[in-house]
Amino acid sequence: DDGVRSGLVSMEQLGEVSLFAEHHRAALCEYPQLAATHNQRRLLYETIRRMLSAQVYDLIAHSSAALQAAAPSCVDDVRRLPPLLAFSDSMRQQSRQLKRFLFANLYRHPQVQQTRVKATQIVSELFGAYMSAPDKLPAGYGPLSCEAADAASIARSVADYIAGMTDRFAAREHERLTGLQLLV
Repeated sequence: DDGVRSGLVSMEQLGEVSLFAEHHRAALCEYPQLAATHNQRRLLYETIRRMLSAQVYDLIAHSSAALQAAAPSCVDDVRRLPPLLAFSDSMRQQSRQLKRFLFANLYRHPQVQQTRVKATQIVSELFGAYMSAPDKLPAGYGPLSCEAADAASIARSVADYIAGMTDRFAAREHERLTGLQLLV
């Protein structure tokens, strides 16, 4: 969804991925009105919903069959068995194809990589700024309300605070603390 909305991936490209193509066709078969240009977003959502449902149901069915065949009687039996929760072979292949496509065309896209570098810089510089001036954190946050907080406690509080930030808030906070606007 994010890849299509951002323009980094097209519906036509996704059509080359068998898992997507299968559920895209099924969605259009059931809801032909989604073929209209103004319904492309709904078509994408319906296709993704169907893909996720198919994966969940496949995992449940295949895992149930594996559990029934293995018939473990206790938790130690389960620990000695090979993994019981898995996709069927065909779903595993389709899922791998989708992942390969997404890595090649979205996750490793130059635009995404450039944004990732900036986001890493933001997180790193926020951490450094808060570590050097913990008083800039919200009042009473974690062990910082205690004057005797050690460096590890402060670092944990800073990391937890940053981890809870949204992307937009982190970018604004970074700009406030450093004067640099990295993400627009």
